[in-house]
Amino acid sequence: MYTEAAVCRYLRDEIFPQLAPPPYGEIQVTRLSSRKPVYIFFERTRNIMVVGKSFECEFITLEDAWQGAEKELLNLKLLRERFRMSEDNDQVVAPLGNNRQLSAMLITEKAQGQTLDYYLGRAIFERQHEELLEKLSNLARFLAKLHQGSQTNRTIPRDLPQWYLQRILNTLSEGLLGSYERAIIEQQAGRWWEEDSIFVTDSEVIVHGDATPTNFLFYDNNVMGVDLEDMKWADRCWDLGFIAAELKHHFMWRMNDGWAAEPFIGHFLREYAAHCSDTDMFHIVTCKIPLYMAMGLLRIARNAWLDEWYRRNLIAEAQQCLKYGL
Repeated sequence: MYTEAAVCRYLRDEIFPQLAPPPYGEIQVTRLSSRKPVYIFFERTRNIMVVGKSFECEFITLEDAWQGAEKELLNLKLLRERFRMSEDNDQVVAPLGNNRQLSAMLITEKAQGQTLDYYLGRAIFERQHEELLEKLSNLARFLAKLHQGSQTNRTIPRDLPQWYLQRILNTLSEGLLGSYERAIIEQQAGRWWEEDSIFVTDSEVIVHGDATPTNFLFYDNNVMGVDLEDMKWADRCWDLGFIAAELKHHFMWRMNDGWAAEPFIGHFLREYAAHCSDTDMFHIVTCKIPLYMAMGLLRIARNAWLDEWYRRNLIAEAQQCLKYGL
């Protein structure tokens, strides 16, 4: 494990000179999450603020962690340099460096603004609905730029969502999900894998891969994407369905009313389709959204810090998506 002194030395020697000339003063360290080793480093003299994320933990070896840090750095560079995600209103955070000896730490710039989670809370508890709708419009624009800019002529493979669903079910089966209930979910999902028409009408794109409310920051009319470790080539609905699932979850969890999320989900999907050049895009994505939304809800249900009864409600909601969405 690294020491705070070693991190500060690395920042002063290799990171801060990219942003401002020396000398540098005291560095304040703040941990952002109790569940992830993510930190803000703030240098007072030059007013420099960066984010550091360590990939190594007790369940991940340093070798695997370093591969993750390298992958995310390359993902960010690829999007910024090849797919124009360093321009205009929609960007991904700029990588500044990584260091294997510091528990495979990746350093990026600190993005301005508030996360989507902040605006969800304001909409639910303070009825700031128009504000949330505006941020969802901005997020739809961001994802449309990412997806449309990277669109290929390759058809969407079904093996990736099939594998991911099995991975989620394996985790849930360790305690929360019984064998009979799992068999029902697999049977319901099987109907989707056999439906050729919903997959052949679209093409593979680059997806964020971990589209959660904490991985997008909003400042004025700008959106900044962070945490690109899980970026991949996949179905665009991998991102769209997971955002829809997160919206459903937050209204279920915070106000016990999943239906209250529906206007926001519909708005988000319509805005996304409007930013795409294909006039059939709304129909293309809404045909597949229930499948990916179900996977998103099941993914959230893996979180052991949520109450068991609520996690079961998420599983039941996912089954409804699979059963009636096709």
